[in-house]
Amino acid sequence: MDSNDFEQTFERNNKRLFLIALSFTANQYDAEDILQKTFLKLLQTKTEFESDEHIDKWLTFVTVNESKNLLKSAFRKKSADFEEYSATYSFDCEKSEDLFNAVMALPKKLRTVIHLFYYEDLPIKEIADMLNIKQSAVKTRLCRAREQLKIQLGDDWNDE
Repeated sequence: MDSNDFEQTFERNNKRLFLIALSFTANQYDAEDILQKTFLKLLQTKTEFESDEHIDKWLTFVTVNESKNLLKSAFRKKSADFEEYSATYSFDCEKSEDLFNAVMALPKKLRTVIHLFYYEDLPIKEIADMLNIKQSAVKTRLCRAREQLKIQLGDDWNDE
């Protein structure tokens, strides 16, 4: 992969991959570390990619695996205050910020499936494979997350 291709791939994926890592860790610094490891692996891989979509999907899997590895690590840092990061992120509207904060307030298992399903448009089977859980567990987590989001967000979000 030449430097121009790498830059384009980075620009296309860095924000979304960061949010995947953040959905696992709820820690800006850990998510940044995961993002760095993911793109380092891209530079080091000898994999021949068929298309941009293939690269993007590969990067998603690497990000999920790096996130899971970090959470299993004995050296995992204490989570930093999430509000510290959310204050630096800009949103199109107040509703987007409210939704983001509500998703990030969910327990890790729920926010991860919500992010992978809605923001990454991954099918339930792929999410189950990535997380090494049954498809029924993914469906249950999505249902529970939606219920909690409805409670947190109130009437404004019931029909959306």
